[in-house]
Amino acid sequence: MSWLKDVIVDILATVAIIAAVLSSNIFLKGLVWGYTGLLLFVKLLVYFGDGFMNMMNKAKTSAPDWFTHLLYATNTGVLLYFQWWYAGAGWGIIWLISYLTQQEIDQK
Repeated sequence: MSWLKDVIVDILATVAIIAAVLSSNIFLKGLVWGYTGLLLFVKLLVYFGDGFMNMMNKAKTSAPDWFTHLLYATNTGVLLYFQWWYAGAGWGIIWLISYLTQQEIDQK
């Protein structure tokens, strides 16, 4: 369970997403939109930028893959359920790019 410290930001993001869709707090909504955009940008940069793939390989955590998939599925599902269509689509793309990036790293 020492890998939990590696995914604390991901867990906090999921908590923030759930809190944002359940409340009308403008700060939480801005946080969700900002983090979604930032993470989407970084994931795209890593996947399509050849030099950044090695950084991801070095930054690999000891967290099991199923946990990351569970968090991304939760984020995507919650956002889509509460009809945050664009944010949900963003998290779906983040999830897909993360999976493709991991597949590419594993092949090397």
